[in-house]
This record gives sequence, C-alpha cells and structure tokens, in this order.
Amino acid sequence: MKILNAFLLLLLSSPFLFSQNVIWEEQFDGGIPITWQIGPGAPEGAVWQWSSTGMADSALVNEENIAALFWGTNDPIDSPSAANGCAMYNSDVYDGGGITVGGGPYPGTHSGSLTSPSIDLTGQEAVTLVFHQYARANAPMVSTLVEVSNDGGETWTDFPFNEEIVGNGSTEPDDVVILNISSVAANQADVKIRFTWNGRYYFWLIDDVQIIETPKYNLALGDYQYPPSSFAQPALHWETDTMYFSADVSNIGGEDQTNVVLKVIVSEGETGITIHQDSVIRDIIEVDSTYTLSIAEAYIPDNIQSHDTYRFTYDVYSLDANEPDFDPSDNFAAERFYGTNQMFAKEDGIGIGGIRPQSAEMWEIGNLYEISPNAWWIYGYSVGIRAARNAADGPMDGVEASVFLQKIDDSSVAPNFDGFDTNFPTTSLEAVGFNTVTFPEGYQNYDLLTVNLLDINTFNSGVQLEPGTRYILSVQYSGENANVFHGVDDDINYFQVSTVLATDQWFLGGFGPSEAAVIQLNPEMIIVDAEEEVLPEHVLRLSPNPTSDFLNVDLDLATSEDALITIASMDGKILDMIELENIQQHSFQLDIQSYTSGTYWLRVGTKEGTRTKKFVISK
Repeated sequence: MKILNAFLLLLLSSPFLFSQNVIWEEQFDGGIPITWQIGPGAPEGAVWQWSSTGMADSALVNEENIAALFWGTNDPIDSPSAANGCAMYNSDVYDGGGITVGGGPYPGTHSGSLTSPSIDLTGQEAVTLVFHQYARANAPMVSTLVEVSNDGGETWTDFPFNEEIVGNGSTEPDDVVILNISSVAANQADVKIRFTWNGRYYFWLIDDVQIIETPKYNLALGDYQYPPSSFAQPALHWETDTMYFSADVSNIGGEDQTNVVLKVIVSEGETGITIHQDSVIRDIIEVDSTYTLSIAEAYIPDNIQSHDTYRFTYDVYSLDANEPDFDPSDNFAAERFYGTNQMFAKEDGIGIGGIRPQSAEMWEIGNLYEISPNAWWIYGYSVGIRAARNAADGPMDGVEASVFLQKIDDSSVAPNFDGFDTNFPTTSLEAVGFNTVTFPEGYQNYDLLTVNLLDINTFNSGVQLEPGTRYILSVQYSGENANVFHGVDDDINYFQVSTVLATDQWFLGGFGPSEAAVIQLNPEMIIVDAEEEVLPEHVLRLSPNPTSDFLNVDLDLATSEDALITIASMDGKILDMIELENIQQHSFQLDIQSYTSGTYWLRVGTKEGTRTKKFVISK
C-alpha cells in the first residue's frame, strides 16, 4: 500500500462548476484581482496575464499585443465562466514573439507565479482544491506547478499533477484538476495557493478556482495496464498476446471506501457485444491512499479478426457506497485496439502531432514490438514514419534520418524491463536491421513515408525476425536534422513500456504514456522465382486457376500441424493471412471477389517449410 498526501484527478470532461459545499472561489471575471499577487517573472516581464477570450493566442508585451507562434486554431478554455476571461501564462509569445523560436522578447525558459490572497479555512476538517485548466507544455519536466502555503507564503508544499503534460503534451480545453490539500490547508487560517509556470513553450490557462469541502465518496481510476502489446497488429498475433488487467485505484474522498470493485469489459467495437469480462474486489481503500488492483485471470484473445476494432473498459466503484460518487467521470477509462492483415502500430493515425526533445544534437525515438512465439514464417519488413518541421527551421525536403530494428536481449532484460541498460549506446539492444532515409522533394509535414529495412549483416532487403522476441523499431535524427518533430498520436495511453526515447541515455517512458510514435512495422513476403521450395508440390493445390470469384485451397501435409496461409501481391505486399490449427488434410474456399484482376502469391508455411504458388484473377 502506498499512502499519498494528495492525489491528482484529471477529468476528461466536466462542463460544470462544482457548486456544492464551496468555501472559496475565483472566476477571474474581468481581470486578475489586485488581491492576487503576480510575480515579476524570470526573465522580468514574463508574467501571468489575463485573457479576455479564454485563449492563449496573444499576450501583451510592453503594451503591444503580440500573437502566439503555435496557438493555431485551438479552442478557448472550456470552463463554466470562460466568457468573462481567465488567467494565462503565455510562454509561446515570450519566446517566439509570433516570429520564430527564440525570436521573441524573452527567449529561453520562463518562470512566473500567480498567488491567491489569504484564505481562512478555520474549522474546515477536509478541503479540496478544484480548478479548470487548458495546458500545453514542451519541457521534459512538468512546467505547471501548484503549491499550497498555510503560513501566509513563508513555506510552500508542492502538490504534483500534470505528470503527463510534458514533451509537447497537452490537456483538453475542458480539463478539471481536483487536489485534496487537507494535509496542508485543513483548519488553517492563512492559506494561499500559488500557480507557477516553469518551462519553455507553450501556455497555461486556468479559471474557476475553488476550494470545496472534500466529498465523502470520490474514487478515482489512475494509471492502468493497456492489455495488448500494441494498438494494431496482425490478427493472428493476438492468440499469443495474453492480456493482463490492472489499474491504480485511489480514494480521494473524505471517508474510507469498502468493497471496491475494479471491473474490465472487452467488447467488439462495432456491435458493443461483450467478448470478455472479469473483476476483482478490494476490501478497503483508506482516505488518501492508492492501491494497484490486478485481475488474476488473464485473457487470451483468440477471436480477433482483421479489419475489426475492439474496445476494453475499466470501471471502479464501491459496493457499499450509499450515495453517488462525487465525480463519476473519473471512475472509468476506455481504450481501443485493432486487428490488421499485416501492420504493427502503436497509434490509430488520428490527430497526428509532433514531438522532439529540447536542444538535443542527436536523439532517437522507437516503439516496442513483440513477435508471436508462433511466428515461424520468414518476412521482410518495411517501416512507416511521419515527421515535420517548423517553417522557420526549413522544409522537410532533404532531411536525413536513420532507421534501426534492434532486438532486445531477453537473457538480461526482464519482461517488465528490469535489467535494461539505459546507457546510450546500450548493451541491451542488438541491431539486426537498418536503413537511411532522405525525405523526398515535395514531402508535406506528417505524410506517411515508407522505408525498406536492410539486414544488418547482408545488406539484403528484408529481415528475418525471431519468434517470441521483442524488438525496438526506432528512428534517429542528428546534427542539422535534430530539429525535426517526429510524428506522434496521443489517442492511446500506454502506462507500460511502449514508445521509448534516447538522447544521452534511454528513457523507457518516452515522452509520456499518451505520446505513441508513428513508427509502423509492415511485413512483406520474401518471394523470388528461384526460391528453394522445401515442401513437396502436392502439399498445396489451387483451383480453379485462373478464377474470378472464389479460390479452392487444398492442403495435404505429412503430419498434423499448424499452418499459416499468406496471400500477397506480386511485389510481396501482404493482403491477408489465415492461421490454421492442427491440420493435415484440409480444404477451404477463399472469397477473392474484392481483389482486382492480376497475378497473386499464395503461400502455405509450417514449421517444416513453405510452398508458394501463383494464382490468377481474371474478371
């Protein structure tokens, strides 16, 4: 058990201002009140201001209104009183001046504080700080800080939050923060709240600051296991991607909670039909404490289909609560995953942005991919990546990068990555594939660019992967190309190792759990006319050939064994894969009506070898 002094709750959506048991509040109606203290800023002048629009698209510098460089078309903060303005720290304006990075009035890192007046909380046994925020930050450390003092500002206690809002991370415009500050503020007569920005880029908007009586019932779901190893992977890999479910559950209410349930449901994305569910019960979760609850039984997803989306949902509640949870929106979390024909990916391709470390002369970003123990077939691989540059840094045309496929040393690195050598370079990775890429003329920011992988030893196209092995697929930028933003997607949350980062050392958390790199792994069949055919001719028969709508496949193996059927275009692009379990003589029919006219490969692969034949579609 881990006892916390306070616990942060980030709400996904809360369009209302908490109105029950409000002790004190500030809405910044028409400006920042004179009772609030605005720090001088560092550099002096880089201070908190008031935004009349609820946006951080501009700020005043020496009485001149200067536009932000990166605000773009963002929406304003979605707080209940946004129409009457909010408090703002605008590091974007201070550094860029609306012109270029480092071209503003205060280039570099900024720091500025905004401190509330004294608040008398005498007689209040349990108090909670609530405020709405919209924040985006780029530093490797948290740029947005909240501190509480109970002696008029002589000493301060930090209440950590926004741990994920780093490295170009952002909250939603309607984000709400709830902090139990009772350990410092309860029953105190001279309490102050201090909001501090400390970083370089981008902004922090806050509004509707309240201190409320801590509600009795308020459970919160924290970090949780993303059960699949990747958001997208070939359907046949799911059968060996055993899913485990666990989550951090916190009691940020005012009373101990008993018989607390963590429930998980896996369902089909289109129909909502439940395909798996389970739960675990914790007898008690004390006030201001957090437990990791784990569901004992694993789930083996042996019914995942290609081109289908699935969903898992965590839910937490108390069987004994006699009134509703204070904020039910933080009691659940839902994520998606997807079955593909061939692609491994950590992201869903929606809402791509970019990220890079500050001031790194060389950096590398990569994704963890796990190969099924049953993957005894041989593939070549290509890589799909997305990247971008600021206009001020020049076009992407001619930018060079290196791609690496590196095998993890499973003899020294545990499944939870204990034992991983974080030095750069590391002894925990062995390069097996590589290539260099130059972004072509006319490349547009965040276009998908495909790069072939070369075997590190032979320089031949295609890399043979080992079954049951973990790999890091990465892209490296250096020198004049280090200012590139690599494409990321923040729609999927991986609280376990997923996207990793290297500068002077390896950071297994990457840029945070929600920043999944766009580095896709694509299998392609290695097929050449002179390929040695291991299995005899009679093993595979195709009819009719040519065909127009259906293809009959007849298999005649020497012994009963698992087999993989792969269909590919003549250039090796995989179109479909079908896994067959424990078969010897077996016949089935393929519906190829959606395929265009042309010649295709069909391969049967077993642990004894392969047999590949062509078939023709004529319409």
